[in-house]
Amino acid sequence: MNTALTRDLQVLLAEDDAVSALYLADAMTALGCIVQHHADGADALHAARNTRFDLLLLDLHLPRCNGAELLARLRADVASASRETVAIATCAGLEAAQHAQLLAQGFSDALPKPLSLTLLAATLNTYAAGVQLDEARGHAATGSAATLAALRGLLVLELAQFSAQFEQLLARDRQALCARLHQLRAGCGFCGAGQLQDAAAALHDELHQACAREATLARLRALLGATRLSLLRAGAIVPAPPATTRPVPDRPDAR
Repeated sequence: MNTALTRDLQVLLAEDDAVSALYLADAMTALGCIVQHHADGADALHAARNTRFDLLLLDLHLPRCNGAELLARLRADVASASRETVAIATCAGLEAAQHAQLLAQGFSDALPKPLSLTLLAATLNTYAAGVQLDEARGHAATGSAATLAALRGLLVLELAQFSAQFEQLLARDRQALCARLHQLRAGCGFCGAGQLQDAAAALHDELHQACAREATLARLRALLGATRLSLLRAGAIVPAPPATTRPVPDRPDAR
């Protein structure tokens, strides 16, 4: 098992289920991580406020302070040591709508439980290494910094949507998944996101051969979240959602 990237990675694990906590803690320790575990949300929040972690792995259903509330309170506290740390949510029965909501709440990724060792390792390695964007390629493809920032903002939205839909497409409509992967490759090419582009191409080819490997799936899942984070940090201009307008009711006649 390659631990070059995850060795000495400081991880806060907030998980109240004893079996899940033991599995995740042992798996991350085997990957070289230094794991601090808390079964209580309030205790985990206290630890994150006082210690600078490299990664937060937060279960959504914690006692006293759930994972989403924990992250919101942490981000709002400018004095917190782990205020800017990457946070990943874990949840059993994760649904597409919930996944999109968690990304909007500030999580960099959301992983379904039970969580395979392959996906856990791929996620930790990807976030530890970071995603390097090819600025020269992006500028060459778009022609200007402003255009590149705008296209990267559109890609951020696409990645959030695709992340939320990925599991359902994989399980129910692989032809549609191949079509989405083809679109994703084009967007990544314009934005200098070469790692994700290569991962999408690899999975696209494997799906056509009906032999999608778990490692390929895990790498793509991890890169979706990590690339989104890198695009935001690189200054992607995310468009605001369209405003919803309501028709103005007719004024009653004055009598």
